[in-house]
Amino acid sequence: MNQQKRESATPYMDLIRIISMKMKVAADKQVSELGLNAQQGRVIAYIHAHQEKGIMQKDLAEVFHRRGASITSMLQGLEKKGYIERIIPKDNERIKRLYVLPKGKALIDQFHGNFERLEADLIAELNESERQEFKRLLAKVNDSLPNIE
Repeated sequence: MNQQKRESATPYMDLIRIISMKMKVAADKQVSELGLNAQQGRVIAYIHAHQEKGIMQKDLAEVFHRRGASITSMLQGLEKKGYIERIIPKDNERIKRLYVLPKGKALIDQFHGNFERLEADLIAELNESERQEFKRLLAKVNDSLPNIE
């Protein structure tokens, strides 16, 4: 009996899922030696880049498209490991501002280098014109989809 390979009914979704998983596994592998995952590394870097504005937990939930409970759990873990601190301002005890501690700052350059290498691997087989078109198409698809809540 001749079995033909059946084409997926969702080829774009399948490719996006496979690429996302490969990128996540590679990123997690690179930062796992530090006791973190790629998402935690991105959160530390984001807090550091925006802490002068007084970044709060809800800001992270919006930027990283995560639910409040997921962000809370991640922040508690980062705080316990000594990478960040949450400070309650004297003028508003209902909020907590986020700051990166020296231990977290030491990791930021390392994270950036790791993520830059992963992105370079992602687009390595594309010429400059294809890279620009790929970026444009990804942005267009992203803009057309609803935000994750």
